[in-house]
Amino acid sequence: MDNKLLIKSAVLTGFVCFAVAVAVFSMRAQLVGTRKGQPDENYVKSENCLACHEDHFASWRRTYHSRMTQEARPGTVQGDFEKNNTLEYLGFKARMEKRGGQFFMNFTTPEGRSETVKIERTIGSRRIEQYVGQKNGQYSRLPVAYDLMQKRWMNLNGSFFYPDNDNFNRLATQWDTNCVFCHNVKAQPNFSFQTKLAKTEVAELGIACGACHGQGAEHIEAASSPVTRALWNFDGRADTKIVNPRKLDTDRSMMICAHCHGQRVPEPLDRIREVMVADPFDPGEDLAQFYRPVRPDTQVGNTSFANHFWADGGPRLTAHEYQGLTDSACFTKAQAGRRINCLSCHELHGGDVNGNITEEKRTNQACTECHQNYADAGVLAKHTGHRIDSTGSSCYACHMPEVVYGVMSFHPTHRITVPDPAATAANNSPNACNQCHVDKSVNWSIAQAKTLWPERYKNAQPSADAQFDVAEGVRGLFAGDALVRALMADAMTRRGDLNWAAPYLVEAFAGDNYPIVRYFAANGLAVAHRELAKPDYLGDQKARAEQIAPFFGTIDAARQKEIKQVADRLRAVRKDVDIEVGE
Repeated sequence: MDNKLLIKSAVLTGFVCFAVAVAVFSMRAQLVGTRKGQPDENYVKSENCLACHEDHFASWRRTYHSRMTQEARPGTVQGDFEKNNTLEYLGFKARMEKRGGQFFMNFTTPEGRSETVKIERTIGSRRIEQYVGQKNGQYSRLPVAYDLMQKRWMNLNGSFFYPDNDNFNRLATQWDTNCVFCHNVKAQPNFSFQTKLAKTEVAELGIACGACHGQGAEHIEAASSPVTRALWNFDGRADTKIVNPRKLDTDRSMMICAHCHGQRVPEPLDRIREVMVADPFDPGEDLAQFYRPVRPDTQVGNTSFANHFWADGGPRLTAHEYQGLTDSACFTKAQAGRRINCLSCHELHGGDVNGNITEEKRTNQACTECHQNYADAGVLAKHTGHRIDSTGSSCYACHMPEVVYGVMSFHPTHRITVPDPAATAANNSPNACNQCHVDKSVNWSIAQAKTLWPERYKNAQPSADAQFDVAEGVRGLFAGDALVRALMADAMTRRGDLNWAAPYLVEAFAGDNYPIVRYFAANGLAVAHRELAKPDYLGDQKARAEQIAPFFGTIDAARQKEIKQVADRLRAVRKDVDIEVGE
């Protein structure tokens, strides 16, 4: 081939390459600058990630995160708006209706006044579905929700730790300045302290890609180039212009989860004005620069967060997982940036969507990856003093017992501790032993601990207080505050002998003035006596008395009298504590 042909070939090849490059460049996603100048600049919708990350998009769509906040439409609303669609509570009447593709709640007050609210959005899709309506341009959570587990309508008074009251709307709250921060991507309330009004925007409804990965515009534009993608695939350390929680150091990675799973206040507190305009935090940043997690000593004005924690410092409520884990020796004794974090157990793109956790991480393997000496069954059985196939040899049951309340269920605490039955006698903090041995007393557990682990518990002494000689299920059910009573009703149902427990649950349902306690007692009675109609924990006093009467009929008179005496004696020593649950 002569030189002229070579030159022509080179020119043609160059022209073709240039044309291809121009074509590729022209087809690149043009996303950088999205919402330019706004707090959510360069955040993109999750659908923008689908083209390259189909598998991750599909696994995310399976999760409850993806459905945390949704526009109300036939494909998203799960509540029964057509058949069993009424609720009467405290003299109020609520009727839920579906009209075409829209949903409405009609409220009638005891005085006969009526109001109709259109459902704009839903919150939650696993245990309860809450509803958001709009009034005067402001979004508000409505007081009526749908219990997805029990397939019934409920007033939100039944999910919180307050006694019976006559305030139908007590748990209605402004969505714009409350729910928006943790249930969506990059909340921007745009709240005016002068007008007291919000003009809320979010980068995306629900807990979507941006909540964990931050701004995606630059990443997507860069990924439009096959050359760039090849480079990223070749060099695992290349800057991909996106936040990957698994590539951050463990402390910074966990802050992404802590943004919602570590209830927080602005740092400093006067930053609240900035926060109420727009959440300043972006994934990958140092959360401590903007917020500090609430602790038992946190006080904002007249509001104390002490009741969110047990007396020993462990969280009582969900959305405090960060506080629990960072207070654990597994965290505090490890090297910063290379220690236990949320991703040590949870997998956001795999595993069971109920907890985003794989099957193996539901077992002792989650702990024996570090504590390898206990991977041997014989060593573990000697360590626990329990049969290897029993709950007593479960790391979770002993070191992360289910003593944390959230959305009408109890969950494992994330504060990893050593069981200490004496703590219950000392300060009413629950202990792992009596979460299983609900029919045994705290003093029994102290004695057993001294026998099984004499060196660790050599200084533990039984309590002289007679209440701690009573079975802990019974003591907690009547002497504890409302959260303890609910906790023990649940534990007695799931772990106790219901033939023994049911009579106590009958008395608890009949005599407790907290709906949430009656909720768990009723659940136990429904299991123990399937032949009887389940009593309504939200019914009025007269209705509840009629509904519980058949359950009393299953207990002989002498036993009823004995249980009533025990219950009244324990009720006399209890101190109730109302708790503001951040749900």
